[in-house]
Amino acid sequence: MSFVRLVFRELRPTLRLAVPISAGHVGQMLMGVADTIMVGHVSTLALAACAFANNVIIVIAVAGFGLLTAVSIRVSNAFGRGDASAMARAFHAGNGLSIAGGLLSVVLVYALFPALHFLGQAPGVVEESRGYLFVVGWSLLPAWLASSARNYLDAQSHPWPSFWIMLGGVLLNVFLNWILIFGHLGAPALGLFGAGLATLLSRILTTAALFWFIYASRWRPLERMILGKLWWAEQAAILRLGIPAGLQLTCEMSTFAGAALLVGLLGAVPLAAHQIAMTCASTTYMFPLGIAMATTVRVAQVLGAGKPQLLRPIAVGAWGLGIILMAGFAVLFLIANNLIASAFVRDPEVIQLAASLLVIAGIFQLMDGTQVVGTGLLRGLHDTKGPMLITVGAYWILALPLGVWLTFSLGMGAQGVWIGLALGLTVASALLVKRFLKRTLNYSGRTRDAAYKV
Repeated sequence: MSFVRLVFRELRPTLRLAVPISAGHVGQMLMGVADTIMVGHVSTLALAACAFANNVIIVIAVAGFGLLTAVSIRVSNAFGRGDASAMARAFHAGNGLSIAGGLLSVVLVYALFPALHFLGQAPGVVEESRGYLFVVGWSLLPAWLASSARNYLDAQSHPWPSFWIMLGGVLLNVFLNWILIFGHLGAPALGLFGAGLATLLSRILTTAALFWFIYASRWRPLERMILGKLWWAEQAAILRLGIPAGLQLTCEMSTFAGAALLVGLLGAVPLAAHQIAMTCASTTYMFPLGIAMATTVRVAQVLGAGKPQLLRPIAVGAWGLGIILMAGFAVLFLIANNLIASAFVRDPEVIQLAASLLVIAGIFQLMDGTQVVGTGLLRGLHDTKGPMLITVGAYWILALPLGVWLTFSLGMGAQGVWIGLALGLTVASALLVKRFLKRTLNYSGRTRDAAYKV
């Protein structure tokens, strides 16, 4: 079979996985979009506080999500081998780490809050964010448990059940926002705090539904959780894979959070505009992220099945799909930037600045899609340290310092921060593509045992 035909053959199962995974991630992002749009109609200060709180909490949240990608890798690899016991151990170990990490994150949020006043934000932003930040911090525990459950189902090539459950959670969140932010159906109007409370409640109910489905269906783990030697060994294996992945995502997201803090130094209007543009860019990012997670599953499965010759066909199809999608979003941001910004807020000054940032976001869409798919492919190869080091160099050594220089030394304002981010993404995408091609050189013909040495 020719390489091109092999690419299209392998693209079909990747696409079947990627569509519901991407849709599920977009659904989760829509919780943030709903919060941003609804809170934006409360006040510009509330929107700025929402942006500030989300940029603080996302740094903690993605560390857990990144660590739990190891559950997907471990379950996918065991699924490819047909090892049901190993699949169950990975799922149980991921749940244990989710609970421990969720409780630790609550302590961390409470401990960090007094220091947030020293970050130089506009007057009133930090205090306005207080209640929202604390309640969303509590929501990380059910969010991480839900991530573990979704990874377990996705790794078995069954992503649709979790998609429908997560979609229900998004709709519930919007409905609870309507009640709790604005005070409908006899509830008090809680404003920004109501948005956080709606997020917590919807995440708890969504997680409960996911676990009910898993244990009531034929995909339930065939072994019960036993706190023995094998369980602890599985946790150690997940941590070895997951800690670099978590650090990589933390570095990436902390760069964007750092960018928000830099923009926050310019005032509430630039921060509100930054939040609108970042919400849009983060939403489009969910599409290639779903492709990346699908490729992680597929790469780990074919390695487990002893078919490493399929790695490059899977990669070429995934990258092609990601580039096509992100090119479409780039065009949308470039031609409809003002219309998009107007949907979030009424303030003309915020709309004008947000529209200009969306132009820059449109320019870096292709690089963003390429780098996230590359990261997913490398994770499937059990390579999590390499992407972490690339991310640190591209974002912390290049993107942020360059953004600071452009913003404050050259006086480019919020646009300077975004140009720095765009260049960092470009460098990261190039290095990740190069690393994957190097790691998969001369793979055809290797045996299963050789594949495990990746």
